[in-house]
Amino acid sequence: MLPLLFLLLPQDSLTARAESLLAAHDLAAARHIAEHVVAVHPTDASAHLLLGRILYAWPVVGRYRALGQLREAARLAPNDPAPLYWQIRVGQYLGSDEGERIVREAILRIFALSPDYEDCWPLFQRLYHDQTIWQRAELALAGHPDDVAALEHRAVIAIALEQPARADSLAAALLARRAAYLPGYLLRAEAAFDAGRDSAGYTWYDSALAGADHDSTGALWEQVRMIASPAEAARQASLVPGERSAFFEAFWSRRDPDLVTPENERIAEHFRRLAEVRRMFHLLHPFALYQRSRIRRALEDSYLSDTVLSLLRVGVEPLDSMSAAQVLLPTPWIPDDTGQTLTVYARENLSAPGLVWLRHGRPDYWDRTEGPASTAHVWTYYTAQGPLNIGFQGMGSAYGPHGDYVVAPPRTPREARQLVTLFTTDGTALPATLRAYAWSAFFRSAAIGSTDLYVRAAPKSAAVVLWDTDGTEVVRARGAGVLLVSTPPGAYDLGLDVDSGGRVGRVRQPLALPRFSWSMLSLSSLALAPRDRVGDRETTLAAMPADLVFPAGPLAAYTEVYGLTRGGNERARYHARYSFAPIAGVARRLLGRAAPVVFEFDRDVEWRAATAEQLVIEPGQLAPGRYRVTLSVTDVPTNVKSETVALEISVR
Repeated sequence: MLPLLFLLLPQDSLTARAESLLAAHDLAAARHIAEHVVAVHPTDASAHLLLGRILYAWPVVGRYRALGQLREAARLAPNDPAPLYWQIRVGQYLGSDEGERIVREAILRIFALSPDYEDCWPLFQRLYHDQTIWQRAELALAGHPDDVAALEHRAVIAIALEQPARADSLAAALLARRAAYLPGYLLRAEAAFDAGRDSAGYTWYDSALAGADHDSTGALWEQVRMIASPAEAARQASLVPGERSAFFEAFWSRRDPDLVTPENERIAEHFRRLAEVRRMFHLLHPFALYQRSRIRRALEDSYLSDTVLSLLRVGVEPLDSMSAAQVLLPTPWIPDDTGQTLTVYARENLSAPGLVWLRHGRPDYWDRTEGPASTAHVWTYYTAQGPLNIGFQGMGSAYGPHGDYVVAPPRTPREARQLVTLFTTDGTALPATLRAYAWSAFFRSAAIGSTDLYVRAAPKSAAVVLWDTDGTEVVRARGAGVLLVSTPPGAYDLGLDVDSGGRVGRVRQPLALPRFSWSMLSLSSLALAPRDRVGDRETTLAAMPADLVFPAGPLAAYTEVYGLTRGGNERARYHARYSFAPIAGVARRLLGRAAPVVFEFDRDVEWRAATAEQLVIEPGQLAPGRYRVTLSVTDVPTNVKSETVALEISVR
């Protein structure tokens, strides 16, 4: 108990003393002073605010009493957002639907006073929304027609209300007041994509990418982090100024579903999926207790059986290095989650099905089964690697009644692997129904330290891209006929697309670009053309059909030999052997393999760094059929031998 004379001090001194005691967590003494000040000055809003803050810190039972004081402070000072903001703190502590209602009502009143007060806007975005709630927020913010923060928030609300034209108008007004503002470009891009105006959407998104290096808002990452891989999230977290533009260029380049077109259709698809999941899979109860870390850890302990834990932790890569909570409540690749207090579902305001839909789109098969405690869903995606399944289930009464879904525990190692695959990858729904025919050929480049990669595909409209192991696009070529890219040898990922009337053929696979030595014997790829005379590299490749089907007739071969021994007379000697081995059909396999057709020669030629090995095969020397063709070259002085990669052709 404080001495009576102490309470006779002026109000300012008492308030300062109570603040000091509150900071020292001497709550009883601070409360005694604050209650005295309130009793003496019952119409002083600051006195009620101080007492409310003290009661907020009071263990266990103080929050509802704090709420009463804070509401009284707000009534006495209707233009001060501070009492309302402390009501938000109370609602956050209480959690559940009741706490969320307290938070929402306080934020909506703050918006009418100040559109960008503290963290009210990002917090508001994590609440439950229906059309009425969005409209109330718009009404509150409309009272600040010239405020740039209000314009930005209202544009977001218009997108949520599926009013893209209005969102674009508000974003345009925002950019008129704040030129070259990256979030403004993104809002116009999203509004355009939602309205089906993809051309405008790409233009605005390109404007945003152009300013990525100077962006301090993180807006670009906020829109794509939900589909990023763990490696991409780690890379993004380590970016330094000047690296963001290259990062986002690489992020989208690897996801481009049609390399032939100038646009990246995956960007438009992503924004349309965002609109779908926000409408269909937003959380009904984002303030449910299980969304917060303490309850989440309890959830991990009780939600998973020993069988599931053994699946997740023993010998299932990469699951054996991840905790069960990281798999079923996936947070580790979402950085900046404040104190790790929220699940990824609460952070994004999306249920588990929404996160998967955003990554992979509509499932190919959706199985709904009714269980005793909740509705269970199983989704199936058909992929080139086989079907991928993932199950979802509601939490049930143990964690509060609500309709939000989390990932169902996997029952087998295969289900566990599929679960992680779906939560760490993403893909396009743009079908690749066109069968492409193509060949690739490697030659040493005229540029020192580089290798030339030639590609020809059918249909003729094609594009080839090489990405390095970090996902950065290294080189690209697009057009008809033979495509050429040159880059240093090494390990890459190859993208090859063909396009015919909107139908797409798509190849994505690893590629090892070989190194051709000046001093060690090696061969380029073998090129074949339906010609009756030899030609140089470019001429032969230009005539080489994409499907490797040749008419019966003359056939010209071209290969470059590197690293031959230079003789004292500036000559080189080698032995060349061409083998056309028939590829057996069913009947031939039963009767025995036919002997290969062989052409071999001893060559004595002028030494060159790249020696052109050429041959013309006369008509009638190859019967119609399928062949596996190789060329081997033996350097005579050293008896070292090298052979080309086999080329499978058809002669008709």
